[in-house]
Order: sequence, then structure tokens, then C-alpha cells
Amino acid sequence: MAGHAAVERDVLVRYLDAWTAKALRSQRGGTYVECGGFAADALRVFGEFADRLDGHHLELVVVGSSAPAGAPEGLSVQVIPSLDELVSDGPVLTHLDGPEAWPQFASLARGKGHEVIVTAPAGDPRVSEGCAVELVAEDGEARLLLFATADVKHLATFKSELWAVDEFAGIRYHDPHDPERTLVDISLTPQLLPLRRALLAELGKRGRCSVAELQRFTLLATIYRPEDAIGAVGSAVAAGEVVREPEKGRLTPKVVVGLP
Repeated sequence: MAGHAAVERDVLVRYLDAWTAKALRSQRGGTYVECGGFAADALRVFGEFADRLDGHHLELVVVGSSAPAGAPEGLSVQVIPSLDELVSDGPVLTHLDGPEAWPQFASLARGKGHEVIVTAPAGDPRVSEGCAVELVAEDGEARLLLFATADVKHLATFKSELWAVDEFAGIRYHDPHDPERTLVDISLTPQLLPLRRALLAELGKRGRCSVAELQRFTLLATIYRPEDAIGAVGSAVAAGEVVREPEKGRLTPKVVVGLP
């Protein structure tokens, strides 16, 4: 579990950092709800913004356990016994941990400004509910990391942080929707073969479409970032698997592609 926990923590910290910066630029502020064991990590993130908290509504809600010490001045901290006690009318980012997370998942992910990160054992069929990636250790043990949001810009940010985490020995990513079950090393320049297969399958359904449409598909339906679609389509074109219009020039989102 050590490797899984390290990757989960790194992704959570990185995304919470980006989410907090956005919340502090908004008049609505934000509430972070911690239902696992990452409250101390959240406090360290908020501490990095200590000089900006005054005059903003930023709140940490800890569910089912005591709050760690060391909250920076200006951060509101609340402890509640269960998620049923949660009250918030602004943006909310919730971290749910373990199999018990699923009963609350749908309601917490619903609504404008509501986002949920789930860390749980792999194998749950609800991976279609959001952006899901499995963290697979060398011994085959897998954990699920799932992110749900209605904001595509936040989804793009999460994807960027997902691939920017430190490379931890023995942990690789797997897209639960990949029929080939390919394991991909964590890297800023990841292996794109699973994405290339997924885009070819999508082109088989669509016939022809713009690269921009494939980038949106990549964002919403795979573990990859929209910019990764450019590289995957480019390699498919070079291999003769995809034709493009215009035939020459830089591969841009406006280029139309299809199967030969």
C-alpha cells in the first residue's frame, strides 16, 4: 500500500493546490471535505496560501475524526460526525476513501461547483461515473483513483496533475476502459499506444471528425490529456492508420481525420 498511498497523496495535494488557488480568486471561496486520512496534507497545502486567506471564505471540513493541529489563520476548520451533517452553498471538493465512499458519491458529485475525488480498491463497476485510473503495483494489487466534476477545465487540470506526479517505483497507471489492460509508466510524456487504439476505435464509430473532437473525447473518456491526442493521431497518420485533410502541414485541432 505504500506506493499506492504515495501516488494518491501526490495527486490529491497537487490538485488541491490548484483548486485552492482558484477558490481564492473567487468571491464564493470553497470548502474542502476530507473523509480519509489526508487532513494533515490538506492543512499543509492551505498553509502555503496563509498570506492570502484573510478576507476569503476557505473551509476545511473533516468527517469522522479529529482535525489536525496547525491550521493557518484565516482558514475555517469544522469537524462533523458524518457527511449527512455537511452544509455548504458554495464550491465543494470532497475526498472520499474506501468502499464506503460509493453511497455518497452521486449526491456529492452533483451540482455546479461540486467535485469528488475517490480513492478505493479497484474493480468497482462505477468507474464510468467520472475520470477513473487504476494504480497498479508490481504484484498486481490495484487501487482506483476517480475524479468527478461538471467543469471540463477542472477535469483538464486534474489530468495535468495526474501525469505530473513523481514517478514512484512499482506503480503504473491503467485505464479501466482499455480492453488490452496496458500498464503505463507515470510520466509527463506517457506511452500513447492505449490512447492511439482508443482514438482509432472512436474514428471507427464517427467516420470522420476534427482533431479537436478527438481531443475532447480524450479528455472525457480516457486517462490522457487533450494534448496527448495530437501525438497519438500523429503517430497513427505516420503509420497509415489514419488519413488527414489537409494532407500536409502541422497537425492542429482544425485538421479533419478519418480511417483510410
